[in-house]
Amino acid sequence: MRFVGRSESSLLLVLAALAGWIDALSFTALGKVFTSFQSGNLIFLGLAVDEGNGEVLVGAAVSLVAFLCGTALGAYVVGRAEVEASAIRSLAPAFALQLALLVGFAVCWQLFPDVGANSAGRIMLVALGAAAMGVQGAAVFALRIPGVVTNAMTATLMLGGIFFGLRARGRAAAQRVSEVPVVLLAALCAAYVLSALIVGVIGRPQVTSVIPAAALAVTVLSLLNVARTTPDVFHGARS
Repeated sequence: MRFVGRSESSLLLVLAALAGWIDALSFTALGKVFTSFQSGNLIFLGLAVDEGNGEVLVGAAVSLVAFLCGTALGAYVVGRAEVEASAIRSLAPAFALQLALLVGFAVCWQLFPDVGANSAGRIMLVALGAAAMGVQGAAVFALRIPGVVTNAMTATLMLGGIFFGLRARGRAAAQRVSEVPVVLLAALCAAYVLSALIVGVIGRPQVTSVIPAAALAVTVLSLLNVARTTPDVFHGARS
């Protein structure tokens, strides 16, 4: 089994917080649309067709297509289906691409502070946010950590439930449920919720749209520095 190291855990926490932040910002300020949680957009797409709601239909469709394109581009940049924790620095180009998209997202929001229902500004913001989250999804997926994708918490919650269910049958039954500690699973969900709460409390999209790019830049630079100075901080052994 592969164990998740401290720096890898920190990265996952920041990415989960970014996903919750961007989703909360998009949903509250760009209409009923998610830029990370794409299952929600599939629901919105079906409901929008039934209700004839053009605003929701356009937002969901743009987000889905942009997310798919971002995921494909992210996978192309990563260049392989699986990345060992010891080689996590190889994900830096993908995160740099995500950072560029998030910078574009922040700049676009400063240029179009008052987004209309189907305005060019709204469509561009949805596309940039969803593409950035798609790149993130591809990078995290390459780490192959079961139940952890950071874009949404459904699989993470499910993994936690499975752990507690098997743990009730005895310690041995739950030993190999996940390489991720239950505490980290809970922390990922908490980061997702807390970031959404902060977005709501601040309530100023022109301010909150800048935070994701800044947070990702600091995190990636810190990660690269740690990986360079202490390469054995990651435990990439598998059994």
